[in-house]
Amino acid sequence: MDSRRLQHFVAVVDHGGFTAAAKATFVSQPALSLAVKELEADLGTPLFDRIGRRVQLTAAGAALLGPARQVLRDLETGRAAVTAVVGLESGVLSLACLPTLAADPTATLVGRFRRRYPGVRVDLAAPEDSRELFELVETGTSELGLTDAQGVPDALESTGLGSQVLVFIHPPGTATSVTTSALIDFEDTLFVASPEGTSTRRLLDERLGSVGVKPKLAAVSAQRDAILPLVLAGAGAALVPESMAEVAEKLGAVIARPDPPAVRELALVHRTGPLSPAASRFARLATPDPVLRDPADLPAHE
Repeated sequence: MDSRRLQHFVAVVDHGGFTAAAKATFVSQPALSLAVKELEADLGTPLFDRIGRRVQLTAAGAALLGPARQVLRDLETGRAAVTAVVGLESGVLSLACLPTLAADPTATLVGRFRRRYPGVRVDLAAPEDSRELFELVETGTSELGLTDAQGVPDALESTGLGSQVLVFIHPPGTATSVTTSALIDFEDTLFVASPEGTSTRRLLDERLGSVGVKPKLAAVSAQRDAILPLVLAGAGAALVPESMAEVAEKLGAVIARPDPPAVRELALVHRTGPLSPAASRFARLATPDPVLRDPADLPAHE
C-alpha cells in the first residue's frame, strides 16, 4: 500500500468516478484504474462496486476512506513541516464552520491568517449543522472545525474560542415596545427559524423555554441566507448573531436584546493527534487566551 495508490483511491471518491478523478489528478485513466486495482489486490478485496460508469464504495472501501485521508494528510504534514521552518510559504488549511459562524468569527480569523500566511490556501467547507461538521472532521475531510461547543464528540479534541452573542431582530416598522428585553415579551412573536438540530434553533428553544414560552414559527428555513431577507420582508422575527443583527438594523430591522443574554460558547475541534503546521498556526491564532498564542501570530495592533 503506497501513497500514490491511496491518493488515486481518494480522488475517485472525491470526484465521483475514474474519469473525473483522472482529469483532476492529471494522470491517464488507465494508470489511475491500474493503481486502484493494485491497491485492491494488495488489500485482497474490492474497494468499489462498478455499476456501468458509476462507482460506489464497498464496505471495505468505506472503512479505508477515513484512514486513507489521514495517511495523506500526515504525509502532507511532513512536507509542510519543512515549509513551516521557512514561514508557511505554501500549503492548504482545510476548515469547516457552521453557517452562522461563517461571517463572525470565521471570516475574521481566516482573513487574519491569510494576511500573515498569504501562501497558504484556505479550503472552507459549509456543513449544514454540527453533526455534519463533526463527521467532516472525524473522517479527515476537514482538519479543523469551528462550531458550537455543545455536544462535541469524545473522539475529537476541543479548544474553547470564547462566546458569541445572539439577539432578536424584528421586521422594519415593528412597534418599539418589542425592544424591551424580557423574554416573556416574545410569547406572541412569530419567528423565522432554522430547522431543529441546528445550534441557533436550539438556543432559541432554550432561551424562550426558560420562561415557559414555546416559539411560534412563521417559517422554518434550511437556507440560512434566506432568514434575514424573510425578516426584512415581514415574515417574522429571528434570533441571529449580533454581527448579522447590526447589518439587519442598517436595513431597517428592529433589534431586541434578550435578558438573560443569548450566548453560545464556541470551539475549534480536530482529531486527536498532531496538527499540520497550517492548522496549528490557525489554532494558536484563533485562541482568545493571549498566554497560549504565539507572538508571531498576533495582529500588528496587538
